[in-house]
Amino acid sequence: MRGWICLVAAFAAMGGFAYQVSVGTYVANAGRTVTVPVALDSAAGLSYAGASLTYDPQVLVVTKVEAGTLKTIMPEDFVTTSTNGSVSVSIFGSGTTNIVNGTGTIAYVTFATRMGAEGRYSDIIVSNVDIGECTGVKDVTAGNPVKTVNGMVRVMRTDAAVARLEGAQTLAPDTVLESIKLETGDAIQASDAQTPVVVSGGVTGLTAVPVMTPVNGWASGRYALLKTPTAGLTFTLEGAGDVVFSQETVNGMTTYYATLSVDGEIPVLCEDETLSAGAQNQIRRLLGDKLSGIAQVKVSGPKGLVGIIADMGIAPVCTILGTTLEAVYSLPEIRITGFEPETGIVRIKVTPGEGNTIVSEIATGYLHVYGTDDLAKKMVLIEKVGYDLTPYLKEETKGEAVLNVTLGTHSFFKVKVER
Repeated sequence: MRGWICLVAAFAAMGGFAYQVSVGTYVANAGRTVTVPVALDSAAGLSYAGASLTYDPQVLVVTKVEAGTLKTIMPEDFVTTSTNGSVSVSIFGSGTTNIVNGTGTIAYVTFATRMGAEGRYSDIIVSNVDIGECTGVKDVTAGNPVKTVNGMVRVMRTDAAVARLEGAQTLAPDTVLESIKLETGDAIQASDAQTPVVVSGGVTGLTAVPVMTPVNGWASGRYALLKTPTAGLTFTLEGAGDVVFSQETVNGMTTYYATLSVDGEIPVLCEDETLSAGAQNQIRRLLGDKLSGIAQVKVSGPKGLVGIIADMGIAPVCTILGTTLEAVYSLPEIRITGFEPETGIVRIKVTPGEGNTIVSEIATGYLHVYGTDDLAKKMVLIEKVGYDLTPYLKEETKGEAVLNVTLGTHSFFKVKVER
């Protein structure tokens, strides 16, 4: 903890401030990821805020934890710890001043739903809240208890009919269902990969469907929102600016689209593939201060793999030509450097292509482990590795990581980078 934190104030509020920490309820298929925001309704009077979540490890696995939107006003530090069944997050601002006002998320916690967990659910319980002000003298919660709102992840079969059970629910990106009944407060979440939620048997309830912001935020481009036989739906987008809605119907299935134009955003163009909004945002983040004075970015690299390489946190080689920045990606190498069959520990090393550099964590969910006990036979998928590799795959670790994978009886395996 920070040296200036002398008092942990839990479960209360002061001076008329009422603090609420909440997580939502999500619907997803088995083997998918769900990113859950840990929201704080007010940061007024605070210099740090933290929360602990508990969940069912037989249903969910934490794969990634990132600082939330409050990092813009609490930029000093972000700390996370995780055990099997719990995760804690804390965000810190200045040790000398408190936040005047602000609201947002403490963290984004990404869970992977376990294969075979169809029909089950895991509560996400806000089990503890730690908030405080800079001096550590005042109890900011005195006389006004902190309110916590728990959430849930429901794992559904692709042929499931879903009606809301309790509270507002959100359909996670890439969810596939037979049917869904939406009520006030329910929503779908847009996908950074621009893939729709698919409801093969229809949508009932709301005719104006709320759409939550994708995890990486809105970017200019076309988003596929929902694919369903239900006609006549309208949509509202959370936090989006100028938007044009459209739809296409093929074989009785209507796909609803939203096309956004984000003011002031530098366009990222690639001739060899259509980059998702998430990939475009990631490339902008990786380029950082190189974008000063740039009007557009032209990205090139291995055909169809530019977005994947960017998602790994690898920065390209850059050349500035006037107001155009040309960014070139080379194919990275992922190789196994060690293997312990008894424990399932795999050591890997990522080497960026020529001139490219690792500048942030590799994206989880992109490493797939294949194996076989007979090299004459086709390798089969053993596991999609769902681990947060942030502590390993950075420049200071030279791209080296340690994974623990389930290999079963297989004698030979390989690791591939895949969408």
